[in-house]
This record gives sequence, structure tokens and C-alpha cells, in this order.
Amino acid sequence: MTATRPAHLCVALTHSLHIRNFVASGCLEEIARHGHSLTLIVPDFARDDVLREVAGWPCMPGMERLEPLLAGPGRRRLRAWGHTASFVHRRRWRTYAHKLRMSVKLTSPLFAARVGLLALADRWCDVERLGQRAERWLRPRRSALATLGRLRPDVLFAPTLVHDGSEVELVKAAHHLGIPTVGFAASWDTLTSKGAFAVPPDWLLVWGEENRRQAVEHHGFSPSRVLATGAPHFDVYGDGSAAEPRAAFLARRGVDPHKRVLLFAGTTVTYWEDEPRLLRALSTAIAQGELKDWLIWYRPHPRRPLREVADVAGLPHVVLDDQMARHKAEGASAYSARREDLRHYRSLMESVEAVVTAFSTMIVEAALLGKPSLVVGFGTDVADSGRLIQHARYEHSINLLATPGVTLCGDLDQLEREIRRVAAGEYEACADALRARADAIARNRDGRARARIVDALELIAAEPRGATA
Repeated sequence: MTATRPAHLCVALTHSLHIRNFVASGCLEEIARHGHSLTLIVPDFARDDVLREVAGWPCMPGMERLEPLLAGPGRRRLRAWGHTASFVHRRRWRTYAHKLRMSVKLTSPLFAARVGLLALADRWCDVERLGQRAERWLRPRRSALATLGRLRPDVLFAPTLVHDGSEVELVKAAHHLGIPTVGFAASWDTLTSKGAFAVPPDWLLVWGEENRRQAVEHHGFSPSRVLATGAPHFDVYGDGSAAEPRAAFLARRGVDPHKRVLLFAGTTVTYWEDEPRLLRALSTAIAQGELKDWLIWYRPHPRRPLREVADVAGLPHVVLDDQMARHKAEGASAYSARREDLRHYRSLMESVEAVVTAFSTMIVEAALLGKPSLVVGFGTDVADSGRLIQHARYEHSINLLATPGVTLCGDLDQLEREIRRVAAGEYEACADALRARADAIARNRDGRARARIVDALELIAAEPRGATA
């Protein structure tokens, strides 16, 4: 169903991740091809990249700077307290309890004092709700009101990471002006691990049915206001999407196509120190014949500096992902806006037999193609070897780890055993279960997430509305 007239959509691309998801995927271009006009609000660092990518669109979108629309220092401090309050209030869930413990351990004594004070206050009142009430009391920033008042879009579309709050002033201004607001949960764990919305949007688009349930149960959204569309950047994993043939993809990178390839997907900063030690251990196992004919393809987390993995790239039987190496060498954004870079993921995933990672989103990407994942639930530091196992108890991990074909490994020996099982073809029977689980998490197997997002935005833009100011 489409809108009865061309609509004007204002899209807040406040983070490079959102730019990758909606520009590189072609989702916003599809909106333009439906005859709607777009105004993109982007940070200064990404402006040139976005302009390069939109140059071929049927109609050039308008561009606005994000920086004048962001909260000032006082509001940022207030939101930092509100964000911490949300984590404190939600500490009954294992995800938040663990994240709070790690944050208190790794950050300053002042943060620990903040957590303690809020935990004490939460005994007497709901500190999360108190923070949201404070947000409602604050009038939107004048620059955000002026910008949206001038643009008068039919819809404000604001993808969100929830915790960074970079879209909050725009959402507040849109609510004040009676403009419908639509959010998009940026990742599969956004709704279970990033705290509460400071200012919830009117509508929320999510990856899949599991996210839809979380939006209702964890954030109080009305079920009719949450739409499971799929993730636009995962449409590359849909049936019929083109991928470079495996032999050609590997040969162009100097990799013998006859090798079995294991994708080692890096994770976030808390666990970086484990990765080089684990990669060395796997490289040694291959060299000694324990893992015969295998090669490790290492894709560091986008936030990891290249200098920290230079020695790892020199290990025998380990190949550093060329796309990530290029991004780091060029100083490019961790999340590329180039469409060809997004296609790289599909070709890479087609070329590997399995994924090894400590709770990366790439588990979901592999599952969309029916490929297994071996989850690192241990650290190589003997004194703290079990700390990664905490992630197995995170709310968004429990069902995923119960899926046949996703195996939690408690130590290096088990990891090596499971790799040998992959080589023996023992995981092939899990392909259908993996695809079914991936479909519940990310509605992308048909490759039509972008179309569903466009349909949803058109439908919302066509609804009659009135000002609330």
C-alpha cells in the first residue's frame, strides 16, 4: 500500500551505522524512486560520503547539518544520569546487571558513586521514569524546532541506537509540532541492552518478531505501533541476492579456494585483549595439523584500530579482512556508506564454512545463510577465563544459543573439536533450524526489508494528523 500523494520525509542519520544501514542498502533511494522527497540530517564528518552516494538518485535530497541540532552540555549531562538510571532500574535483567558491573569496574569512581546513588533512590521510586519525566519537562532545543518548523515534513524518521541520544532533540521537536515520528532499532540487541528511550517515537520499526515482542514487553510500545520489517542492510542475505562466486572471491585475495575458511568476527572493546591470543592458538593448531586445511579469516570489530591487529595479520594461516584493512588505512568510517562494501559481507559469508565469535551480530548473518557459529564463551586469560560466559545469559542471547548450529564453547579444546565437526559436515543438518531462528530475529530471508520499510513510512505519512503544540 502506498501513500496517496508524494510525501516529504525528514531522515535523521545521526550515526555512521544508520548511514550504512539506510544509504548503502539502497533503502532511502527506493523511497526517492517512489516519488517522495527527502531531507537528510547528517553529521559533518559524513556529508561528503553521503553526497557521493546520493548523486545517482532520481531526485537529490535536501541536506541539513546535525551538529546545531544536538543537545548542549547541560542536557547531555542530564541524559547521562537518565541513561544510567535506566540501567539501574533494569538491573533485574541479567544483561543490565552484568553491564553495570563491568562499567563500574572499568570506569571512574564517580560513575560508581552515581550508580550507588541511583540504586538507593530506585528503592523508593522508579528512577527510569523520573528521568523520562525530566525529558518531558524540557522544551525541545530551539534549533531543532526551527529546522523542523521550516521543513514541515510529513514524517520524521529517526533510526536509533537508544543509548547515544543523538536524535532526541529532533524527536522532541517533532512531537511538539505534531509531526509523526518513526524510529528504527539499529541492532538486534538495541531493545534489550541499551536502556530505555529518553523520548519514545510514535512508531517503531524493528528487525523481526523477537524484537517486536521486546518493544512491547521491555519498552511499553503498543503492539499496533511496532512493525517487524527486517534490517535493510541484511537484504544482501536474501534469497536471490547476488554474491561473488566463492572461488573468485578468495582467489582475488590470494586465498586458495580449496582451503576451508573460518570467519573470526571480532567483538567490542571489553574483549579485544582475548582475540590476538585466541587467533595465535588457532593458527598454531592449524600449523600442527590439528585443524587440517583450515584458514582463519579475521574481521576485527569496526572500532578496533588497525595498529592493534598488525601482528595478528602476520600470523601463518590467518588473513586480515581486506575491506576492513582498507577502511582503517584510509581513515574511513567504521561503517561504510558504499554499496559495494555492503555486498562484501554476503560474498564473504558465502565463502566461509562457519563463524567463530564472542557474541557478534555475525551469528545472525551466518544463520540467514544456514551456516553455523561457534561462540567463544571463554577468555584465554586463565585467571579470568569464564567472563565471556556472562553473555550467554543476556536476554537476546538465550534463544539464539538454544538454536541447533549455534554452539557455545567453554574452552579452546571444545572450540577445536567443534571446528573439526564442521569440517566433517556434522553441522549441515542444522541449516534449516538456523535459517528459521535468523528469520525470527531478522526478517530478511526474502530480501524485502527495504520494501517493507518504504511501505510502512508511506502508510504513516498518509495518515491524517494534527498539531500537538
